[in-house]
Amino acid sequence: MIGRSTLGAIRRRLGRARSSAISLASPRGTIDTDLAPGHPLLPSLPAARAYNAARSAEAGKAIRDGNRIVNFHIALDLVAKLPAGDYAELGTYRGMTASVIWPRMAAGSTLYCFDTFEGFDQRDLGDDRLAQPLEKSAFRDTSLDIVRARISNGNDAGLAFRVGFFPDTFAGLEQKRFRFVHIDMDLADPIRSALAMFWPRMVDGGIILVHDYRSKRYPMAAEAVDEFFAQRGIVAWPLNDRLGTAMIMRHPNMPD
Repeated sequence: MIGRSTLGAIRRRLGRARSSAISLASPRGTIDTDLAPGHPLLPSLPAARAYNAARSAEAGKAIRDGNRIVNFHIALDLVAKLPAGDYAELGTYRGMTASVIWPRMAAGSTLYCFDTFEGFDQRDLGDDRLAQPLEKSAFRDTSLDIVRARISNGNDAGLAFRVGFFPDTFAGLEQKRFRFVHIDMDLADPIRSALAMFWPRMVDGGIILVHDYRSKRYPMAAEAVDEFFAQRGIVAWPLNDRLGTAMIMRHPNMPD
């Protein structure tokens, strides 16, 4: 006979398993609201579910961050209508979000992927708030082969990899203009450098997304964003994904 305490434990385990399954498989587990029939973002739900499943598999635990993919789709669809501009991602890591950007790019454009592909550079780890041993080993489990396979299955058409320390890797792109930039660099100095390089080169209507804007582990991300744009009288718009993303859209006459 199974005792009440044992039965309760079994029920709790089943409940947790059910919650994990829902978070990976159902629309309600990928975004926190219903979408009405005919809503233009309904086709984004399979991509959101696929992202949750991939993130969960790599993290070894259930992760619900489908809002991030829906927000990406909104921004990418907006900038696709612009007359010109390339795409960039700073902090590509294992290519998860680059694989969201690449298939939704405007025809004839290029996605520039910036990363050391070896984790953080020691030159960016000067903040005393960082857990140094942890950060030194973070994000090293990647390679160009992993990223290429995930983004485009090895097809480099429309892809350009900039490997090494940023902003050194920006050399040669000074005359480029950009319609979409995703910054996922976590730390203050590289984020400041990225904003300084890309903001003046955004086309009108172009969008910058900066991840970790609400992160407790990397509060320096929000500090760098707020500091940069406050000096220009611009307010970043916080989005509702798991760790928070700041969105900034370039409008005519905004200061560089």
